[in-house]
Amino acid sequence: MAGISTQGIASGSIIFPEHILRSIDALNGEAGPFDIKLSGSLTVSGSTKVSSGSIIENNNAPVALMYNTSSGDVFYSTGSLGGGGGSGTSGTSGNSGTSGSSGSSGTNGTNGSSGSSGSSDSSGTSGSSGSSGTSGADGNLFTTTSSTSTAIGTGSKGFTVAAGLSLIVGQSVVIVDALNAANFMNGKITAYNSVSGALTVNVTSVTGSGTKSSWNISLEAAPGTNGTSGSSGSSGSSGSSGTNGTNGSSGSSGSSGTSGSSGSSGTSGADGDEFTTTSSTSLAIGTGSKSLTVPAGMAYVVGQSIAIIHQSDADEKMIGKITGFNAGTGAISVTVTSVEGSGTYSSWNVTLESVPGTSGSSGSSGTSGSSGSSGTSGTNGSSGSSGSSGTSGTNGTSGSSGSSGTSGTNGTSGTNGTSGTGVGFPFSGSALISGSLTINGPASLNVLGGISGSSISGSLTGSLLGTASIANTATTASHIVTASFANTTTSASIASTTSTASVAVRATTLSAQATASIADRATTASFASTGAGTFSGSFSGSFQGDGSDLVGAGINTAFNNEVRYLASDLGSSGADGSVELLSSATMFGGLTWTRSSTTLSVSSSAHGLSNGDYVVIQNMNQNYLYASASAVGTNTFQITGVANSGGTSGKKGAYIPAFKVSSFSQAGATISSPSAGNVQLISAKVSTPTLTGTTFDFTMPTSRENGAGANGTLYNQNPPIIQAWALNNGNQNTSAVITLNTSSNFNVFQVGGLSALIKSMIKVTF
Repeated sequence: MAGISTQGIASGSIIFPEHILRSIDALNGEAGPFDIKLSGSLTVSGSTKVSSGSIIENNNAPVALMYNTSSGDVFYSTGSLGGGGGSGTSGTSGNSGTSGSSGSSGTNGTNGSSGSSGSSDSSGTSGSSGSSGTSGADGNLFTTTSSTSTAIGTGSKGFTVAAGLSLIVGQSVVIVDALNAANFMNGKITAYNSVSGALTVNVTSVTGSGTKSSWNISLEAAPGTNGTSGSSGSSGSSGSSGTNGTNGSSGSSGSSGTSGSSGSSGTSGADGDEFTTTSSTSLAIGTGSKSLTVPAGMAYVVGQSIAIIHQSDADEKMIGKITGFNAGTGAISVTVTSVEGSGTYSSWNVTLESVPGTSGSSGSSGTSGSSGSSGTSGTNGSSGSSGSSGTSGTNGTSGSSGSSGTSGTNGTSGTNGTSGTGVGFPFSGSALISGSLTINGPASLNVLGGISGSSISGSLTGSLLGTASIANTATTASHIVTASFANTTTSASIASTTSTASVAVRATTLSAQATASIADRATTASFASTGAGTFSGSFSGSFQGDGSDLVGAGINTAFNNEVRYLASDLGSSGADGSVELLSSATMFGGLTWTRSSTTLSVSSSAHGLSNGDYVVIQNMNQNYLYASASAVGTNTFQITGVANSGGTSGKKGAYIPAFKVSSFSQAGATISSPSAGNVQLISAKVSTPTLTGTTFDFTMPTSRENGAGANGTLYNQNPPIIQAWALNNGNQNTSAVITLNTSSNFNVFQVGGLSALIKSMIKVTF
């Protein structure tokens, strides 16, 4: 067998790795075989095994060793050896040999042995080990735990965490229930004492509820860098060489001392929390739940925002929230809420994503416009001149008194004239008509019982027909005709020499054609008109006719003043978020309107609307159109963007004032009322965008008469009834509740208990 070579190992020489490795290999049985000789004793701790076939058999040994040829174990026996066998029988004596010849003289004896060599001097002692290198600097640490008992909720929260973390004021953190990851809080650090571990967080959004005392706390975004590796320890100084031994008699030189062992390397610094990594899981870009595998030991926690980015194209990515993470296996679950690009890939960069800022507060509503001034009253017509008195007759001579005659019988009363036919005009009592009154066709205006206490100014067209007399001396006559009359008939006397022609007294068959026809005491007088007449003042009695041509007198169809309309749509036919409202208001009808292309002009006396107010129009070129008013005047307004089809004008239009949504996002909706119309909000249905938090705010008007309640103080709030559903599975969310503000913002109603990272449907009823 070969021996271990000492070639190249001499005093002052360099010890190469193979010099040590050969010894190690020999002892491990990985090289050789080698003969190993030991001077002194060998103590073996544990079992000793001998390779099979290497035991030398010796049957004469006084002590027995036992060897297991299968396992190589060696055993010895403490039992007595077996007795020796009996002696064999002696053989027969041989014959005596012949005497040998004398031997030659012996050779000279050998010389005495030389003295033993002097003993070699002992080897020098090994050098001491080098000192260990300094430890590397620790990496930044952001993930920790806390056992502080804290109730889930918004506002300032205090925790005791590990000291020496790298947390600083202003960082966003997520605080997750260690026993149930569905309970967590998000907020920003307002204070951290790295010596005591006291941590203060201003919580701005929560999911779940209850008081917990076992928390996992980490950054919500912005990963820490890895700790730098510790510097290598300095090499240990070489051991001093052993001194040469004194020369014995022909003694060999002492062997060189062994070199000192190298100093151990310094310990590496502790790794910082890791948030940036890669994944080779094959995923298709899209929203919803995604599962992938990342390296184990990452510092992710549930609730952190994360970005999954294609390694070859940074524009192909998915953004979402962590819903589950196993630090031991690297399995991570993410609910993706937004994407860019498309396709299926298996090479991803995975890192934390910053959280979007909250929406700015809504601007305050504009002040209502002032009401228009009332129109001036019309002037009274001038009184007609009195008729001239007749001349007194001459006194007759007094006759003798005759006997009294019998009383004559009373004459029979004349029969009343028949009432005119026609469809009943829908008014009883008095009516004020401003503008023109047109009666087309053979229909007549029948005045039953006379017209008293009224005046007519302006012109009347048509004919005066009937047997009634127009008396200008009667005490109840008060009609002044300022038009001139044509006296083309002889059966009635009409003065035509004055500028304010008076009508003949007591005419019985008046048929003069004039621009107006009036009967003061007539019971059967008819008013026939073939043209337009202008009236001012009031009328008493009843009118007959359908009133279809009367401006402002009404409409044929009564529209529902309770309307439902889509007030806001963020896109995708409501899938990205929408607000639908149901409200009631005063309906304004019988309106004149015209259309030019896609612009609708509406006349409505003293409507009170302002630019930007919304209405639902009816019975114009479109029905049930929700649109905003523009180019607003005292008695007119316009609606742009209507259909360029349908009618171009009409006199029976109508509209109902409506609410508008002045702002809408995943954080809440602001609902504003119009300037006029006594609008009352009945209900609102909201399909939210994907929520990053668990609340949604409704900001309402502050008016009982034109809103959804006074909502100006703690005690006159009108909180709605709330219902909510999760749109990802259709289940009703029975945890959704309305929270009242008790110190300010009494018109803001916050819906809490919603589920984050999904879309919800919320319905509030007032």
